[in-house]
Amino acid sequence: VQQVDLAKEQEQLTEFYDKLTLIAGKIDITLQVHTAALQTQAIKKLVALEKKLLRAEKRKYEAGQRQLKKIKEKLFPNNNLQERIDNLMPYYAKWGKDFIRMLYDHSEALDMQFGIMVEE
Repeated sequence: VQQVDLAKEQEQLTEFYDKLTLIAGKIDITLQVHTAALQTQAIKKLVALEKKLLRAEKRKYEAGQRQLKKIKEKLFPNNNLQERIDNLMPYYAKWGKDFIRMLYDHSEALDMQFGIMVEE
C-alpha cells in the first residue's frame, strides 16, 4: 500500500501564502488578515483531501484483498487442496474418459507444482 502524504504540498502552500501575505501587506495592511484566513482555509481543504485520498486508497487495497481471498478460497477450499475436497465424478460425467486423459496429459505431479485447469 502506498501511503498518501501531502506534507510537502502543505509546506509549499504555506510558503506560497507567506509570500502572498507579504505582498498583500505592502499594498494594504488589512489584507494580511484576509490572506492569512485564505491560507487557513486552503490548508484545511488540503488536509481534508489527504483524508479522502487515504480512505480511497484503503478501499482500493481492501477490494484487492477480497479478490485475492476469493481466488484462494476457490483454489484451496477450507485451506485444503481442491482435489481433496471436490469430487471427480461430476467432471467425469460431463467429459467422460477424455477428462481423465486430459488430467494425465497435463499432470505436473512429479514436478511438485500446482496446475490450474479452466472449465469452459
